Amino acid sequence: MRRYFNTEGICEPSSHYMVQLDTRLDKIKRAYVDRGKYLTISRGRQYGKTTTLKALIKYLSPDYLVLFLDFQMLSSESFRNESVFSIAFAELLQKALQNSHLTQSEKCAQPIGQFFSFTQMNATISLRELFSHISLLCKTTPLPIVLIIDEADNASNNHVFIDFLSTLRGYYLDRENSPIFHSVILAGVYDIKNLKLKLRPEEEHQYNSPWNIATKFNINMNFTTKEIAAMLQEYETD
Repeated sequence: MRRYFNTEGICEPSSHYMVQLDTRLDKIKRAYVDRGKYLTISRGRQYGKTTTLKALIKYLSPDYLVLFLDFQMLSSESFRNESVFSIAFAELLQKALQNSHLTQSEKCAQPIGQFFSFTQMNATISLRELFSHISLLCKTTPLPIVLIIDEADNASNNHVFIDFLSTLRGYYLDRENSPIFHSVILAGVYDIKNLKLKLRPEEEHQYNSPWNIATKFNINMNFTTKEIAAMLQEYETD
């Protein structure tokens, strides 16, 4: 199939003409992931966020176990209460583990198997139980785990998601004693750090983000003249 310029959805190098992302991916890896940073990437629709994240998975795979979750796959019912959300999140995590390049590794077989058993054998799961098993998973896998959540802002004004972020922050602050994800990237249109959450039933809003541990994302996501020229040269050559 001939490659073409794609303006809808994710771009794939084998099917579409694309700018080379390696320089950008290397900057993200060295400046954020290698340093164990938690961050958000917030850009508008059709800006290339998901394409960059998908490319980042492959770029990080030699050094990390990368788990990619998409909150578009969760319905509003998934946020009904803590247990429903925990089960839905565990199922997304399980699918990500199944898709990872380390699933068949002997070193990963036991911790991944234990996590699968936990998610399948429990009809109700609390956030405490969920994170306890995630911590065990992070402790026993041979490579550090990087968690990427796309469309994270779909759940931004939801109390259960806020509780999830608060628990994740707690583990982040205590990760020397309680192993957790090496790095976390939340991507969406809106910046999770700047949420004004509706925390009270009387419609009062206040700024109280549980994601204040996130470092500022300073990578320029715009295409340079050189990158665009290289892409057009590929097209011209074809």
